[in-house]
Amino acid sequence: MSTPTSNATSGPTSAPNGRPRGPAEWLRRAHGPVNGVVTLHRRQLYILPTRGGMAFAVLLLAMLMTSLNYNISLGFALTFLLIGIVMACMWTAYRNLLDLEVSAGAVSPAFVGDAAVFALHVDNRDDTARIGMEARVQADKRPRIPGRPATRRPGGAASAASASTVPTEAASLTLDAQASGALALRLPATRRGRLTLPRVTLESRFPFGLFRVWSYADLPLATLVYPAPEAAAPPMPLLARADDAEDGALSIASDDGIDQLRRYRAGDPLHRIAWKHSARTGRWMSRTGQATRDPACWLDWHALPDGLDTEARLSRLCAWVLAAGDDLDIGLRLPAVEIPPGHGAAHRRACLEALALWPERPTS
Repeated sequence: MSTPTSNATSGPTSAPNGRPRGPAEWLRRAHGPVNGVVTLHRRQLYILPTRGGMAFAVLLLAMLMTSLNYNISLGFALTFLLIGIVMACMWTAYRNLLDLEVSAGAVSPAFVGDAAVFALHVDNRDDTARIGMEARVQADKRPRIPGRPATRRPGGAASAASASTVPTEAASLTLDAQASGALALRLPATRRGRLTLPRVTLESRFPFGLFRVWSYADLPLATLVYPAPEAAAPPMPLLARADDAEDGALSIASDDGIDQLRRYRAGDPLHRIAWKHSARTGRWMSRTGQATRDPACWLDWHALPDGLDTEARLSRLCAWVLAAGDDLDIGLRLPAVEIPPGHGAAHRRACLEALALWPERPTS
């Protein structure tokens, strides 16, 4: 007679395929946020002695064996006193991370070659201070091609082989009782596209460095990496400007208004003089009272020289987008992507996003 199959082994102690979890799978399990917050509960903390802690344990063992061999009472007292201190250090190190709350903060985009900054908010709701906490991530050395999905691991976060990851600089933080703080993690931006924050490792070696306590946090943070602007990019292909007219009108809007500017003429009233632009250019300029904008300037992928490769084209277009500033109306044409002419910070950000994600389409 067959026995019904029990599902008791498919709980927390078993893997999804029914076999028992190994130590490596326990460390890879997900540590995602609940309502946007990752709380470091006791079941999510891991503790092991450091190299210094192992050496100190060997020293205590040698002191204990010596005291037993020679029946030294003071040796016993000193050995057990140090063992008690070690136990207190282990609990203090464990308590230093217990019940901390970690949540996602602000994220800043970056250009290729720079570092993207991910901010994490850490809240200490306990009445004891938290000293010497550190956060670090493993940055992927292998650049990901935009449009190709990243490799996923069983825990749910993007992963790579250990040989292709490098540890980044750790961010440290000390919090007083009932206080909050921020950890700024800097990831190298090696290639344009989406940059996702890998699994964050939070650790502490307080108080004496005898034990290392750590935990993980999988936070859904991502940013964009823009192409590196070309260092010595040629001038933008501007359209014909009204500067060639007889009256010398310029198609550049003034900083303190939207009026069109022209060269100063004798008899122009003083209140019509564009003082800021005149000081910047070194020649007298007057406002005409016409609210006309600059002519549209198209930054076209197909108008670039044929000898430029894909990344060089994107770098030149990125340099032109940045050089346009907030006043000049520009449009962007890429293969299968077109952004109509516009100006301002939001329009510039949309153009940079299209350059970062190409050949993907920018999000609307």
